[in-house]
Amino acid sequence: MSQPLDRTCALPELGNLDRESGEFWVGNPFMISQVGENLSAYERNRLFLNVGGDGFLDASFTSSVDLDSDSRSVVHADFDRDGREDLLVGSVGGGPLRLFLNRFEVNGKGFRLLLHDGTGGNVSGIGSRIIVHTDKRKLFRKHFMRNQFQGQNPAETFVGLRSDESLAKIEVRWPDGSVQFFGPQKVGDSKVVTLEKQ
Repeated sequence: MSQPLDRTCALPELGNLDRESGEFWVGNPFMISQVGENLSAYERNRLFLNVGGDGFLDASFTSSVDLDSDSRSVVHADFDRDGREDLLVGSVGGGPLRLFLNRFEVNGKGFRLLLHDGTGGNVSGIGSRIIVHTDKRKLFRKHFMRNQFQGQNPAETFVGLRSDESLAKIEVRWPDGSVQFFGPQKVGDSKVVTLEKQ
């Protein structure tokens, strides 16, 4: 763009618009509301399940998440503490927050991993790199709170194990560069593993 974008500039259409499919052009973005347009995109929400590394399955309809609303905020966390991640979806326009509880059958073991660093200012260990060693493979995770539009995930990392795997050790690479290994961990009924920095 060769001219500075300010409240008085107006740019011409960059090409032919398909007005029948809802395309529109406003030369000055500050004028969108004055000309009666908005950027709401009422597209159906989608949920895809990873099929064991062999692609993805569209589970939008069967999970009931295929709402026809302008959803922007999605937070995934284990809200009911049953070891399965759920979805909290928020839509613009004052619509309700919708909580979708995960009722898919569990084919393995899942747990929430919490980090605690009492030695410095980063108490939740945000920015740590985690390597979960099982008897069959290694799982790599980054420990941080993902931010979406008007939403933030909790300071926890979800780890899922296959039913035939056992948890051997957990390696934590803390943000300050130190590395710790935590021996065989047991995942109890609460499905929470908390690791303290030493």
